[in-house]
Parts: sequence; C-alpha cells; structure tokens
Amino acid sequence: MMDYKALSCFVAVLRFQSFERAADHLGLTQSAVSQRIKRLEQECGGPLLIRARPVSATPLGEQLLAHANKVAMLEDGLFESLQREHSHQPLSIAVNHDVLATWFTKVLSAFSAIDETRLHIKAADQGKTREILQTGEVVACLSQIGTPVSGGESVFLGNMTYELVATPHFVKERLHGEISALSVLAAPSLVFDEFDELWGRYQNECMQVKADIRNSHWYPSSHGFVEMVMSGTVCALVPSVQVAEELNNGLLISLFPHKKLSVPLYWHWYKLNSPILDRLTSVILSTTRNTLS
Repeated sequence: MMDYKALSCFVAVLRFQSFERAADHLGLTQSAVSQRIKRLEQECGGPLLIRARPVSATPLGEQLLAHANKVAMLEDGLFESLQREHSHQPLSIAVNHDVLATWFTKVLSAFSAIDETRLHIKAADQGKTREILQTGEVVACLSQIGTPVSGGESVFLGNMTYELVATPHFVKERLHGEISALSVLAAPSLVFDEFDELWGRYQNECMQVKADIRNSHWYPSSHGFVEMVMSGTVCALVPSVQVAEELNNGLLISLFPHKKLSVPLYWHWYKLNSPILDRLTSVILSTTRNTLS
C-alpha cells in the first residue's frame, strides 16, 4: 500500500514550490520531508521531482500527482456524505488570464457563499490550461479546447468576445484619423506573451490580412492591457465585457465594431463523483449563462 504520509509531502513540495515551506506546512523538518520523498521515489521506481527552480514533477511524478489529487477529492466526497461536512482540502483548478480579469471574481464570490473549500487557481493561457489538467496538477480547468481529457468531462460555456479598441487620442495621433488594416498594423499594439495567438488570429480572421506582431509590445497582464490602452499608447484586442463601460462613455473606440473575435470556453473536470466539484460546476454554469455570448 502506498505511503500516503510520504505522498502528502510530495504534493506539498509541488504546491509550495519549496521543501522548507512544505515542511513548515506539514509540521515536519525539511530533512523528514526529503527522506519521505526519497522513500516514495524508491517505492515508485524512479525520480518524482525535478529539484530545480521552480520545482516540477517528472512524468512519473505527474502521474502520482494526478492520483493524489483524485484521491483527495474522492476522500473529501466520502467524508462529506458520511459526516455531512468536508475535510477542507483545497481545490486546484486552472483558469486563463482574461477570465480571471473579468468574470471569475463572480464565480469565486458565489462559490464561497455556499462552500468553504479554498480554490488554488493556476493562471495560464486558455490554450495551455487543458495541458495542466492532463498533468494532474489540477482537477478542473477552463479551456478553449472542447475535447475532454481521459477520465474527464467537459461542457461548453459560451464564447468570450474580443474586440480591437483604442482611445480617441490614439486614433488621432497614431492612426492619423484613418482606421484601416494598414494603419492599425503600422501602429503599436499589445500581445500578452509568446503564447498569445489571439492578435494574430484577429488579423487573419477579422482583418483579412497576414498576421504580423512585429509592432506589438509584450505585456503579460490582462488588467495592464486595459491600462495601456487607456493611456493612449497602444491599441489592443481585449474582452468586450472588460471594456463595456469605457466603450459606452466614449473613453475607448472599437476600431472595427462589426469585426469581433469569438473564443469558445469549455469547463473541464475529472469524473470523481465529488460534491465540491459539482457545486463549483453549477456556479460556473450559472455565472456564464448571462456573461458569455
């Protein structure tokens, strides 16, 4: 039978990204945590951790982490059904940056009103969150990809709508009053990071031009996107819901109001018969019903 005390050490090291912080959390010495993980590695037949910064799991470790997370959820569900309360294990999920900057605060608020479980949220690009779910690091995620992972389920939530916006000052000074594909491509814009494909997609699908991000700054902050646009420094593709008020009061202009990019969003979760996951799923479905198109 697996040594679950050692398994808890393994999970804690990955969660806190430190042997020392994991030891403090568990009330053990750092040496004890290290020794337990070494015994677990011997039991599993190979290394489980890549001891670098940041600490990460090996492929074998990813399998074990997925097992640990699933066992924790199953035990929590069993504990709740037997004693009408749960063990307060945190729930790890992956959510993309734009959702965190817009409507997920409503999810967290509504979920906290009905459940005491703490959410541990991993932030990543919407094209990468499903990969995090596959590694077992989380038990649920939001993704633009609809295909469920092995042992999981998914549901379509709706489309996140993006539009290209800028200030009137930017249109006057940077575009010289001419809003066209050529003038926009020649002006400074924003992408989130090297994994951000949305601006390129918008150029291809909505502007009908070849993608070109050579005039784009990298700015890895969804809130920072709006602040940069509001400063009149750049134009940027942002979620419509995030700038609805600024568009209504004329502080921002939609450069191509009839050309918007729709990104599908799916909620993925492992089938664990977990009441906690069921409650979170219900909150997400309720929140997105009036938020996504």
